[in-house]
Amino acid sequence: MRTSRKLLVVLAIAALGVGTLYAQPKTPSPAGDPKKPDVTLPGETRANLSPREMQTETKKLTSEMEGYHVRVLQLQAAARKAKDVIKLNCVNEKLLAVKQLLNIADVAENDLTEAIASGDRDAQVHQYSQVKLAHERATGERDEAEACIGEEIVFVGPTAVDVDGPAMPDDPTTDPVDPFDVPAADFEQVITASPWF
Repeated sequence: MRTSRKLLVVLAIAALGVGTLYAQPKTPSPAGDPKKPDVTLPGETRANLSPREMQTETKKLTSEMEGYHVRVLQLQAAARKAKDVIKLNCVNEKLLAVKQLLNIADVAENDLTEAIASGDRDAQVHQYSQVKLAHERATGERDEAEACIGEEIVFVGPTAVDVDGPAMPDDPTTDPVDPFDVPAADFEQVITASPWF
């Protein structure tokens, strides 16, 4: 009995630990180059632009990101002025992300210039896609920073609340006798047993 239990445990461990991996057969990419995959990764951009167009687009995207940075700084100032710590923490987190993405885009823009000078097309496409991806993420971070602040809900005028509910037994607010309107009682003076009084 004990050996059969041990055998079952060993078989269960072996069944869990050993698995079979099936792969699809290798198919050549549409371009016919077997070395290049026919799948693009998330964030990878297929750039059919000339180097000059890439450089122009990169400058435009980084300038937009600088505008996002300025906008998030404005939102930070608004949260500080409102003295709302929760909003300020949220905006600070988004500001940090925008700064980091702007740094990534600046480095990629410089590397793109070098790749254009050296004529390395793969490096050009890679650096351009880095800027494009940083721009997309910075746009999302700016939108989230806007959501951190949100719109203030302001009610103009007096607010009246009418409540219809069950009657409260022994409600002190409906008692006709005010316990504090009772006249002061006359107390007898206490006689002390001290000879000094």
